[in-house]
Amino acid sequence: MQPLIIYLLKTNVVISILFLFYLLMLKNDKSFWQNRFYLLFSLLLSPLLPFLPELSFTHLATIQRQLITVNPLNNLYTTIGHSQAVNTHINTTYIADKQGFTPPSLMQILVGAYLLVSLVLLIRLIIKLMRLSILIKRTDKEFKHGIYYCTFDGTAPFSFFNYLFINKQLYNDRESQQIISHEKVHIRQWHSIDILFAELVHAILWINPLMIYFKRYIRLNHEYIADGEVINSGFNKKDYQLSILHSSLKLLQGYPLINLYNSSKIKLRIKMMNLKKSPSANVYKYAFVLLLVTASYFLINPLSVSALQKTVSGKSTTSNADPLKAIEGLYRMPDKSAYLQLSEVNHVLVVKQLWDGDKFSLKQKSELNFITDGGAPFKFTKDKDGNATQLLAFNHDVWLKANDGDLKDPALNTQQLKALEGIYQKAANKAVYVQIIAKQNKLIAKQLWDGKETTMSAQSDVSFLVHVGYLRIVNFSKNDEGTATKFSTLNKDEWNKVDSYQPPVRIKLAIQDLKKFEGYYEFKDRKGQFLQISAVGNGLVLKQLWDNREVAFKATSALNFLAEENPQFTLDFTADNAGNITQVLAFGKDVWIRNDNYHAPVEIKLSAPDLKKLEGKYEFKNEKGQFIQISATDSGLVLKQLWDDHQIDFVATDKLDFFSKNQPGFTLQFTSDNAGNITQVLAFGQDVWVKAN
Repeated sequence: MQPLIIYLLKTNVVISILFLFYLLMLKNDKSFWQNRFYLLFSLLLSPLLPFLPELSFTHLATIQRQLITVNPLNNLYTTIGHSQAVNTHINTTYIADKQGFTPPSLMQILVGAYLLVSLVLLIRLIIKLMRLSILIKRTDKEFKHGIYYCTFDGTAPFSFFNYLFINKQLYNDRESQQIISHEKVHIRQWHSIDILFAELVHAILWINPLMIYFKRYIRLNHEYIADGEVINSGFNKKDYQLSILHSSLKLLQGYPLINLYNSSKIKLRIKMMNLKKSPSANVYKYAFVLLLVTASYFLINPLSVSALQKTVSGKSTTSNADPLKAIEGLYRMPDKSAYLQLSEVNHVLVVKQLWDGDKFSLKQKSELNFITDGGAPFKFTKDKDGNATQLLAFNHDVWLKANDGDLKDPALNTQQLKALEGIYQKAANKAVYVQIIAKQNKLIAKQLWDGKETTMSAQSDVSFLVHVGYLRIVNFSKNDEGTATKFSTLNKDEWNKVDSYQPPVRIKLAIQDLKKFEGYYEFKDRKGQFLQISAVGNGLVLKQLWDNREVAFKATSALNFLAEENPQFTLDFTADNAGNITQVLAFGKDVWIRNDNYHAPVEIKLSAPDLKKLEGKYEFKNEKGQFIQISATDSGLVLKQLWDDHQIDFVATDKLDFFSKNQPGFTLQFTSDNAGNITQVLAFGQDVWVKAN
């Protein structure tokens, strides 16, 4: 056992040294190819370097003894050797006295636990590969020039080996070309091999927390390489960066081991694109690698295992229990609609949202009080035994401590599931149907407009969780015979059971009938946000003026239209007595008022003092503890969201009115008191942020 422990220790030391050098010297260097080689070289060298034999020269014995003396790891090596010798002595005595079963030593138990975790991680890696394999088999594919183009609804673009997944319906032609060019770089340069190799090394060196960041930087360097190749191929840099930001806002389903187009490090990628190319003089950094490897060798290979067993033992140390461990665990909303997993990582409490996988860390203010990076409070409550019982987040969201068993579906029999089967029509949108199917002791929700199926997780015999945005929580209502007649969702939508599925019937309107819908429409609940509707061909095209996204619609009646690709997106127009269109209802809930007085915002230049008085920190009126920071720049203002550090630039249209060029619908309207002091800002025409001291 002892040689294995020392080997793992040495391997972790080498990879930590090499990775820390990368963080300090190379991570901000634009020599992406060299960085990729360096990271892969580090992964390969770390497990191999400890196998090299030690150097031993008689005439250098004095120097070698000095190296052994100053080596900071020598005491740790000798402690391990002494621990093994003591355990061996105890076990031998036990055998001599009892002549029976020899219990495993503490060291053997620890090594066994370590190897068990490695085995679990390897099995998990295999499961991830199997998931991707199943996804590839189930997806429609088109083979062109060595690449399989796969259509996959509901996820951001990604690639895995030579499989490229993209839903072109979510993007315009320019964005699709940029995305495909980006993913082709990942495919042709075999970036998936790097990711798999890193996962294998992580399964062996899982105890090293740096391995998590090591894998992230390998992926991030892949994105730098792909971004550089796309821009060098002729795409406009600014358009490409906006495409990445746009894609990052779309729905994302998590699939591991992939090269993801809208990866989470958007800010770093854009910053790296805008940096100047690293000068050739920076090559000297890579010259240090040989010296670094040599130093690592002498650090881990000063003595052989046999020599270590003869040295004087060091002292063992124990650490106090981490108080964060008492807070760790699973937390749920009272209605079981969502779950959080809290874990202690390197003495920091990390929160993971189980519905989307996002993570964020908490800073500890006192034993039970924490805050996010943006200052939002998280307060825990304990019982008399010191066990955490609940969490109050953002001063209003209550999360109860849950058991792992709460995530398991209750066992429902076939009869209970069959009672819920049927076709359900959305009350607010008659064109949308979902079929509920009992299949293999599971309940399935099938979208009848595209055939997509989603498994529903049972909470009881009438309540289910569904990982689809418009459903989330489904609660069935039954009649006296015990058969379901309808269900409601988290957002209060009603779905009524019907006898059959009636797909929407599209009709063709004359061009003069379509022309009357043309014009500009302003969102009733968000002043300043407009969309434009135009008659094109035998239908309508809706253009969102804040992001220029276009959606095509076909008529189902004289005043009702349906999106060609998404029946949930409906347009229901209203006309006055003269037949003039006055408004349109989108999605059966959003009211847009006809307003043909729209004009694009005109930018003006304000003086530095006028901009300075708007600076400060603002707190969201409806959610205490959530802040933004507004700062003046040479051209206008920059808004920083303190919960995620995302920044947005604004320019002025008036002394107190601003808009974002990248998101014209994102407006800021400041309010001042009689003395001219700024008191609050209205964002999007609806969100009030109060200026904080």
